[in-house]
Amino acid sequence: MSAGKKIAAGVIALLAIGLGVFLYGGWQMFGDELKAIRSLKMIEDKVYTFTYKGDYGFKGFLEQGGAKTDAEMAVYIADFLSKGYMKMPSSDEVPMEAGCTALDAAGAFGRNFDFEDQGQSVVIVRTEPDDGYKSISTSTFAFLGFGPDWHPVAGMDGFMALASIYVPLDGMNEKGLCVADLIELDGDTAAFDTPKPDLTIVGAIRLVLDYAASVDEALELLERYDVHPSIGKAHHLSVADGKRAVAVEWKDGLMHVTETSSVTNHCLWESRPGEMTAESRGRLEAIRNLSPVNMQDCLDAIKSASYDDFTIWTSLFDRETLEGTWYFRTDWDKPVSFEVCDR
Repeated sequence: MSAGKKIAAGVIALLAIGLGVFLYGGWQMFGDELKAIRSLKMIEDKVYTFTYKGDYGFKGFLEQGGAKTDAEMAVYIADFLSKGYMKMPSSDEVPMEAGCTALDAAGAFGRNFDFEDQGQSVVIVRTEPDDGYKSISTSTFAFLGFGPDWHPVAGMDGFMALASIYVPLDGMNEKGLCVADLIELDGDTAAFDTPKPDLTIVGAIRLVLDYAASVDEALELLERYDVHPSIGKAHHLSVADGKRAVAVEWKDGLMHVTETSSVTNHCLWESRPGEMTAESRGRLEAIRNLSPVNMQDCLDAIKSASYDDFTIWTSLFDRETLEGTWYFRTDWDKPVSFEVCDR
């Protein structure tokens, strides 16, 4: 073999060894993330799903004090998921219009995510954390700060899509505990600060899904944190476990709990009359009058409160089967279903 060929062969061998070490090191460093990215797929137009098994950093997020704003949370998410290689843009831009309805009925929990349709993609996320409960949740890539119609295509997009783990908007865990985020039109957005650690509303949802087996446990966990508004709007939570259902609201850093199986978009712990919430109050009264008692009743009631041009998705969670069923943009003939975890 000539000297040139020996050198070429040696270079190729070194490159091969280097590539192997890089790939091995990359797998060691990003194993959980890469597996989750491999599971990421589009199941229909503008609807994605993936499963993350392992440590996605939420416990560490809580231990370092959580985050008071969307931007602060984005910094942590990007740093953990990319091991410091990626920076996550964040936007606190206020959406044009938003609403939502949530309803608990025995073994079922349903919700409409009502939001201005800007072409946003929806993502169904299954998580199996090392130190918490398995769960399934719904999010939208539009809330990650990349633009309203962003969706993963290639390259680093997979890592960016994983950030939706931290932005659950409704979900159910393996204990049958269900939670949904709803805009509170007459809610409080004033800044506040107490000695408690901080969470945004979506961080509070991830907390509940990962670590609460009941409404009582969820409330005990939430009481430990200052829960702050997100995307420039006030929010409240509907939390239900089949035995108890509540609305959780915040004002001046204080948490208020109202026993109710139905939640729309106005404050429930105190009366705040105003024209802005008239439609919300009417919608709440209408679904309460339907008195749903089973899965089909819950679906029928939540459908009756949906809007053809405003409901991005409807989630229906079944506590008996631990299955979630989704209907996108009021296409009631095309349900998509997933179990909380593989059996």
